[in-house]
This record gives sequence, structure tokens and C-alpha cells, in this order.
Amino acid sequence: MSMKQKLLVCLMALIVVFGGGVLVGYRIDRGVDPQDSIKTVFTPYDDGIGNYLSFLDRANESVYVADYSFTDPRIVDKLIDLKTKRKVDVHLLLDLSQTQGRSGDHEKAQIDRLKAVNIEVVVGTSEKSHAIMHNKYTVVDREWVESGSWNYTKSANDQDNVQDYMRSKKRAGLFMDNWRRMYAFMKAQDSKREAQSASVSDGDDDADDSAGDDKPAPKGHRKSTSQHAR
Repeated sequence: MSMKQKLLVCLMALIVVFGGGVLVGYRIDRGVDPQDSIKTVFTPYDDGIGNYLSFLDRANESVYVADYSFTDPRIVDKLIDLKTKRKVDVHLLLDLSQTQGRSGDHEKAQIDRLKAVNIEVVVGTSEKSHAIMHNKYTVVDREWVESGSWNYTKSANDQDNVQDYMRSKKRAGLFMDNWRRMYAFMKAQDSKREAQSASVSDGDDDADDSAGDDKPAPKGHRKSTSQHAR
């Protein structure tokens, strides 16, 4: 093949790839920039919490959250309001390490508030090597998606973070598929921890009861033969 023919083949290939608007399976819609359909927020210059609460306020049917660190009571207030007043279906996946670390007590307090109104909160790790669950995203009504680096904490608004808001059923579907995949693993993991915790608690109760049995009976009273007598 001559040099001229090779150049012609290369030119035709470029026309097919770029002229047809397809590059490695990704369709390029000429005249439409993807950013046109995304609202991007940069903290601390923009109001992350304000934008996020307004985003949650769109919910009429469901809210699905996957978040690494979760301590902001304003977000909890909004989720409780959506659950109790609008009857929105609310579910959260949270990282285990953050319930045990320095801010663990603060996060547990917010989790307790959510569970008190029957909002499902599942705590766990990544499925691989029990690493952290480091996602920060929310899907509203299976149509709207918020994602980025912004944790759901009071300090996140002061940090350099980014939030992307997008209305896309296709994107929401991708995030929901991932949420369900994580949920399946984390739910089993969470249930196992609760069962182990209950077993330990029952064992402690039995030990206390047994210790009580060894105490001498008060004068004038016969010691009961019941194992759990008090």
C-alpha cells in the first residue's frame, strides 16, 4: 500500500470516528455540553448545605443515601420531615468506621434519631477487604442524583468540596444499582453484628444472674432453686 493510500485510509477512519460522533462507545451530541445538565457547587465558595437541603426537598417518593461521614443534624431534620410528613421512603448506607471513630458518638446520635421514626440505616464496610465505604451520594425519586466529595457533616461546607446535581433517570438507575449491590452486602454484615452483639449481651445477663445465685439468701428466707431468681 502506497503512502498516499495509507493517508487516505487514516483520513477515512478519522471521519468515521469523529464525523459519526462516536468515540469508544460514547456518543458525542454536537452542540450539547454535558455540563449544561449538571449543577456544580464548590464549597466553601458556594452553599453546599443550602443546595443539598433544597435538593432533598424535591423528594416525593424516595431518598436513597450512601455516605461516608454523617453528622449534620440539619440533614437529619429534613429526612425526618420527609418521612413523617410526606411519607417519603428513606434509606441510608453509612460507613462503619465513622460510627466508631472520633465523631462516632455524634453520628450514632443522628442514626438513633432516624431509626426512631423508622428510617432504615444500615452500617457497614466495602465488600472488598472490609475497607471503608467512601461514597457520598443521594438519589431522589430515582430521577435526581447528587454526588461528589461533600460529606454530610457540619464541617463539609467549610472544606474544599464539590457537589454535582443532575436530573437523569439513566444516571439515577446506575447509582441505584450500585446502592442495592452495597446494601445486600452491608445489610447481611450489619445483621450479623447485631446478632453477635445480642449474644454477648445475653451472655452478660446470664453471668450476672449466675453471680446473683451465689449470694447467700437473706435471713429468714430460703434461697430459690430457680436459676434466674432475684
